[in-house]
Amino acid sequence: MFRKPFTITLSAVLAGAALTACGPLKTGAAAIVGNDRITVAKLNKTVDEWSKELPKYPAAQQIAQQAQAQGQQVPFDPSSPQRSALYQLVDMRVWEEVARNDGVRVNGGQVDALIARNGGMATLDANVVAQGLPIRFSRDYAKSVLLRTAVMQRYGVTTATDQQSQQQALQQVAGSYQRAGRRLKLDVNPRYGSFDFQRMSLGPVCPTLSKPDSGTPSASGGNSCQV
Repeated sequence: MFRKPFTITLSAVLAGAALTACGPLKTGAAAIVGNDRITVAKLNKTVDEWSKELPKYPAAQQIAQQAQAQGQQVPFDPSSPQRSALYQLVDMRVWEEVARNDGVRVNGGQVDALIARNGGMATLDANVVAQGLPIRFSRDYAKSVLLRTAVMQRYGVTTATDQQSQQQALQQVAGSYQRAGRRLKLDVNPRYGSFDFQRMSLGPVCPTLSKPDSGTPSASGGNSCQV
């Protein structure tokens, strides 16, 4: 599971408007997710840790290249380690809220089992570094994979027998994700982009956020800004 990074694409089935920012962020915040405040300082420290670990994990680059060959964007934004790290931190937190609200739980033993059957900690660490996070987030990442998988199973995405049933299940998952974001009042500092709930992704950094639809599709998700 770790060799092929866990990704979900629901943009085609998620209906409704994207969430908008709740208001100005407090000075020094990269994002606010519920009661969690991800400061710019903490984000930069996270990226510094990742940059120091990256040379120690040559397999991380191989994982990223394999994913890119399959059409996946790993890390989230190859041009911005800060955006890649922030996206992962925010996304894990939203999925945690989705699972909490839907009554989905995992324990440490399940995390250990997932790691063991997917090549051990060395493989997990390499995948986490490939995603743009330092290895201190490895178990958090593994837990998030389990939570997302369990949510998908709960809504019948993995057991659907026809395309229509799977589309309906995906819509339910997407709706649950969107509601979780509303409850958390997710807000991202515009210097890192704005969170696009239609794509379940961090959008690009634009010169002005007053026209969120002015852009063209970009490889890293969302729209690229028009100059």
